[in-house]
Amino acid sequence: MYAVAGALAVDCVRQGHPTTVHILVDSLGQFVRKFLVPWLKRRGGWAEITKCVVKMDCTPERPWLSSVIDSLKYFLTTVYIYVMKEQ
Repeated sequence: MYAVAGALAVDCVRQGHPTTVHILVDSLGQFVRKFLVPWLKRRGGWAEITKCVVKMDCTPERPWLSSVIDSLKYFLTTVYIYVMKEQ
């Protein structure tokens, strides 16, 4: 969420709308206060959440080649979106 908000803020400034950054910051802060904090508290805080989302087994699930192909796919998608946005 923070990465997306940061990217949106950069785009707003680049396109000449720096005042919109404050709206993004306020909106993200409201979301965190209203939804994320209560959600984390109900689940026991950060320490308990890590038990649910952190994978302790570090063995690879699939061969390295498929990871490389996936990375290439995401890279090419990003380049395509960037090029289309510039036109």
